Amino acid sequence: MDDILKGTNNFSEVHIIGHGGFGTVYEAAFPEGQRVAIKRLHGSYQFLGDRRFLAEMETIGKVKHHNLVPLVGYCARGDERFLIYEYMHHGSLETWLRNHENTPETIGWRERLRICLGSANELMFLHHGFVPHIIHRDMKSSNILLDKNMEPRIISAYDTHVSTTVSGTLGYISPEYALIMESTARGDVYSFGIVMLEVLTGRPPTGKEVEEGGGNLVDWVRWMIARGREGELFDPCLPVSGLWHEQMVRVLAIAQDCTADEPSKRPTMVEVVKGLKMVQLMKHESHNLQQFVAQP
Repeated sequence: MDDILKGTNNFSEVHIIGHGGFGTVYEAAFPEGQRVAIKRLHGSYQFLGDRRFLAEMETIGKVKHHNLVPLVGYCARGDERFLIYEYMHHGSLETWLRNHENTPETIGWRERLRICLGSANELMFLHHGFVPHIIHRDMKSSNILLDKNMEPRIISAYDTHVSTTVSGTLGYISPEYALIMESTARGDVYSFGIVMLEVLTGRPPTGKEVEEGGGNLVDWVRWMIARGREGELFDPCLPVSGLWHEQMVRVLAIAQDCTADEPSKRPTMVEVVKGLKMVQLMKHESHNLQQFVAQP
């Protein structure tokens, strides 16, 4: 606990690097020089009993995947609960998509597709790599971080099948959640569909589209498509024609399936990964065709 207080300068605002439905994240350096991200949990998680908290931490410690942000430690002191993650050098996908003041560079379509596929692989791993499966519960672009090689790493919402109480972030929560008040794998798929729409459009999940579809990204996309304006959906910095544009149109179709109002009509993450891999293969097929045509 002393290291956490020193590393964050007693939770100074200048160390804050993110906020979420489960807590506030601080950048910190430990005495050994290790750079970490510390999530200070709040809400119901703040008051989990020591035994339950430690049991859940043991569960998370067993969940390892190359697209998951490594949990390097945790701390329970009084009513305070902390998760300590490996620091991700390039911040969140959300920042790269929208905060161009801090990140004047933009990421192109090839990188965006790779980030989508890597994140989808991790979510598929959580849903299908364990029995019972693990539900993320707070899938969003700010929970997809980029390491020093710009590879995507998901921050786990750290809940399992054991606990599926109130969760999620406004703009990413599936329509059925208000009725059943329970997190599900299909709800995660819906949230991931929102992330894909963010990647395609560069827009936030809520805010700018009140007059064009109802105030959220899903309804705005549907409003634009219904009026034959699909070509205006995509982020202006992305290509407007060619193979990459065709890939974007395919990914848009996958995102629409993921954000279907009825959970039963949404694909599983296995199907999402398969679809994104097929989109990626379009590039290789085109490249091989060009090589074949170029031969004498």
